[in-house]
Amino acid sequence: MEVPSQSELIHLKIQAAMRENHFDEDQMKYLGFYEGEHWYLVANEYKVPVSDIEEFEFEGYIDE
Repeated sequence: MEVPSQSELIHLKIQAAMRENHFDEDQMKYLGFYEGEHWYLVANEYKVPVSDIEEFEFEGYIDE
């Protein structure tokens, strides 16, 4: 069994938070897997590979 990398673990945490909670696309959006990495659009402005996200903690409730 292969141990997931830190980037893969961050990706899985983000995906779980997105699946369990409603995120508006202007907050965070998954762009897909390309160039060997998972990519996200953060704050509807920043295109970021998951390897550049050092940590992710979902704090709970999102205002709608």
